Amino acid sequence: MNRFINYYKKIFSQEYMDRTISGGIKSQLTLLLVTIATVLAIFFIIVMFFSIQFYGHEEWGERLWVVYNNFVDPGNQMNETAWSSRLLLGIVSFSGSILLGGVLISTISNIIERRVDVVNTGRMTYRNITQHYVLIGFNELSINMIRELYNECPSARILLMSGIEAATVRHRIQSALPIEIERQVLVYFGNIESAEELQRLNIVSASEVYVLGDEERCGRDAKNIAIVHLVSALRGKCPDGKVMPVYVQFDSIPSYSNIQKMNLPPEVFCIEGKPNIFFRPFNLHENLARQLWSLYAADSERYYDPLDYRPISITQQPDGSWSATSQDYVHLVIVGFNRMGRSLLLEALRICHYANYDDRLPADERIRTRITLVDREMESQKDYFKAQFPYIESQIDDIEVEYCHDDICSTAMRTRLQQWAQNKHCMLTVAICVHDPDLSLSLGLNLPHEVYQHQCRVLIRQDFNNDLSSIVDDEQGRYRYVKVFGMVDRGMKKNILQDKLALYVNYLYDCCYTDESLKQKEVLKKMYESYSSHSADFILMNHQAHYLWNKLSEPLRWANRYQLDAYSVFCRTLGYGIKRSDRSPACISVSMFNENLPSQVLYLLVRMEKYRWNAERTVAGWRRAEVKDKVFLQHPLIMPFNELLQKYPEEVEKDADVILNLPYVLALGGYELYKLA
Repeated sequence: MNRFINYYKKIFSQEYMDRTISGGIKSQLTLLLVTIATVLAIFFIIVMFFSIQFYGHEEWGERLWVVYNNFVDPGNQMNETAWSSRLLLGIVSFSGSILLGGVLISTISNIIERRVDVVNTGRMTYRNITQHYVLIGFNELSINMIRELYNECPSARILLMSGIEAATVRHRIQSALPIEIERQVLVYFGNIESAEELQRLNIVSASEVYVLGDEERCGRDAKNIAIVHLVSALRGKCPDGKVMPVYVQFDSIPSYSNIQKMNLPPEVFCIEGKPNIFFRPFNLHENLARQLWSLYAADSERYYDPLDYRPISITQQPDGSWSATSQDYVHLVIVGFNRMGRSLLLEALRICHYANYDDRLPADERIRTRITLVDREMESQKDYFKAQFPYIESQIDDIEVEYCHDDICSTAMRTRLQQWAQNKHCMLTVAICVHDPDLSLSLGLNLPHEVYQHQCRVLIRQDFNNDLSSIVDDEQGRYRYVKVFGMVDRGMKKNILQDKLALYVNYLYDCCYTDESLKQKEVLKKMYESYSSHSADFILMNHQAHYLWNKLSEPLRWANRYQLDAYSVFCRTLGYGIKRSDRSPACISVSMFNENLPSQVLYLLVRMEKYRWNAERTVAGWRRAEVKDKVFLQHPLIMPFNELLQKYPEEVEKDADVILNLPYVLALGGYELYKLA
């Protein structure tokens, strides 16, 4: 008995009533139902205790029915003739009117208001949503990411959680996206570093997760790593063995470079020793750079001229030999050594390796790529950059990097630009990367007139597209070769993140090194033929390629990813461009790659690949040493090609594999080749 009394004291206390009224639907309905049941029980007890009869009924069941009937329908009290009974029924009917009329309506109204408030503030939870995308954090990249995900699967819901007010996030989404995309997005408000809050996103049944982090949050990169750990814990075991992709944005170039060199501890993405997520870091500015000049430029919505806009090609000489006799060279000038400028530099270091660099010639006669970095604060930034990438100048032989502590508007720099533009062998590209978009446009449109007159390429960084930048892009006169780039709303492309081509490159290496009987084109050629004939063998090989990729260390994944960036340079060297294929499977140009590729042509391409590999390993932090050491990033093969040819001729065959398998990698990725005009 005391237990029931204490229960009723609790639920009808002021504190409990306030909490219930301001709480959720369940608690409010529970309180209402308990109150109705209590009032009815009191009336039942009175009728039974005082033996009150209604309408002449003596049976206790009939009397209780009359009480209930009058409680829910006050109009029934007119059937009673006895005044004492009328008084009681009046009280019963009045109580029913209050509880089932006023209180019930108020409760329902309050429930609706509370639900609207929950939805508006992003506090709702939907447990039945599955196979959806999850975005954790809201920043400058989120709008573009939502658009990409919708284009990939229009029917999938997108759950976005942010520590920014839901109304603010929702308003920005509505103002930037059409209504059909906006309707697929559910905006949650919560602490994105809390496992309890993230649990609302149904991560266990999600198809992909994107950890973006909230904008203007201090230490965003470190927090994103912590969130990855929470996502793995919430994901739990994978009963089907299929890991879930988790794409993680790193805003800082230094932290991004560091994460590429390290393998995260297994506990970050493993449950009971088995991986349940696939960790894929990315950086916005690197993605923007890769969309300019690498293989992925073929997927860009805008066309940007490559740095070698006059291809340094391999041609057959009158005596029947093949060589690259061009004296042309690429010269990239980067104005503004910020995140975008550094990303352009690192991308250029990975791809700017051309066939006319010959390490057999005296050093002063070799034709090198030139990169000039211009910044008014260069002296304070140069040492910090060199500390991060200490071996660029000593190990990348075919590229010269110059750091200029100067203003692009100074007389000295403008004079140098004039000289470079007038040099008939110089393929000059000027990339303006200053922070202020208006200043960036002003600088890009007011370079020395020789830059425009000699058709040099000019790139102007703009965070967002606007009317003026569109006018510049469409201009066909003086500024015909001036283009804006780097717009955030185009900074994320799913094909760059999905690693489809990179895992085929790794499959080639793994198969060749584990089975020495496999030679050159056999591995991916067999996969391509199986794909073309719709053979079941392709499913097995593709599954094996994914398995090997998932178990690969993070640094080696990046080595495979960056190899792809230079494919467009290799193809242009042979007079071909790369484009997306509208055929499945994509076609391989047998006129470019056949079983009888001239040995001299292959030799020059292999030399290019060697210097590309040297640069990629150098940027990744490796240095040359006598003995290979994966811990301290030392490698004996970081050396000039001619020296490698003399000391380790067997290693040259591995670089040949890269070239000979290139068309098959492209075809499996949905690309095809076309002859350049």
